Amino acid sequence: MYFRRIFIKMKRFYLYTLLVTTLILGSCNSDDNDYVAVDDDDPIVLPLIFENLLSEMSVFTGPLESLTPAEGLHLFDLNTGLFTDYARKQRLLRLPEGTAMQYNNSDLLPTFPDNTLISKTFYYYIDDRDPSLGKKIIETRIIIKVEGEWKLGNYIWNEAQTEATYTNFGSIVPISYIDIEGDTQNIDYGIPSQENCITCHNINKVIWPIGPKLRNMNFNPQNGTINQNQLEYFINNGLLEGISNPSSIGILADWTDETAFDIFERGRAYIDINCAHCHRPGGIVPSGFLLDFRLETPFKDTGIREHRGQIEDRIQSNVPVYMMPQLGRSIVHQEAVDMLLIYLEAIE
Repeated sequence: MYFRRIFIKMKRFYLYTLLVTTLILGSCNSDDNDYVAVDDDDPIVLPLIFENLLSEMSVFTGPLESLTPAEGLHLFDLNTGLFTDYARKQRLLRLPEGTAMQYNNSDLLPTFPDNTLISKTFYYYIDDRDPSLGKKIIETRIIIKVEGEWKLGNYIWNEAQTEATYTNFGSIVPISYIDIEGDTQNIDYGIPSQENCITCHNINKVIWPIGPKLRNMNFNPQNGTINQNQLEYFINNGLLEGISNPSSIGILADWTDETAFDIFERGRAYIDINCAHCHRPGGIVPSGFLLDFRLETPFKDTGIREHRGQIEDRIQSNVPVYMMPQLGRSIVHQEAVDMLLIYLEAIE
């Protein structure tokens, strides 16, 4: 009986992995009428809303490498962000003049007006101990809302850090930097392809932003620009309408903050932002696996408890296809794993 149970478990695991792999690979080959598939030797055909060069997108002003937001772009941050091999991220929001985000009676995504632009630039400091030594900028991802639909574009920075060029293709960039402890870290940073981006941002075959939910922006980022609650800043500056006080909006926990949030809040927050865009109804992984990792889902309906053993294994793995998340990382997020193991043990 013992070996029979082992065999059944192995068979189930194999079938699960095979199906998930098929779904992800299938999604990466899905068609999108706004983008043109090309061979590596062919020129990229740009969607009309994206320019060939980042400098032509009016996201930054002055020397591009300074990452100084252009007029009308607003710096914002998230209480818990998606892990991307320890890369740092600058997030910017631009709303058309005279418009605002609209509160829609939930702590999820607000309603963004057409022609909203959200950018996210990924970089590493050369030495985390001394940011004045400069940084290595890798990519700037841009999502724009056009006629009610979100469109994705990505710009890859050159070695001189003077320009970034639009691309549909993924690639690997070797990164070496010194961390806050003085240790040299070497990372094979993965730039996603257009298809990879669509895989994560795809809910019921519709593209959506992932991070800027109201609950994930309901905090004081203390970034030197917004020195107050971020939603209050949006409201006071006419960027968010339909609500006068963010106190009624929930807060997605900062998974690193042990003093303000308990282990259950921190565990759910990390899983929500890093996993729920795929593990949810309409996500790339079918709901038939009883996994719905969204924070708004009652815990008993998430499948976290029932699948905690597999979650523990996958977040500690670097094996392609098996590891989770499968996109956006090449190394284990050890600090988060340590927290999640405590969380998963606590829910038993």
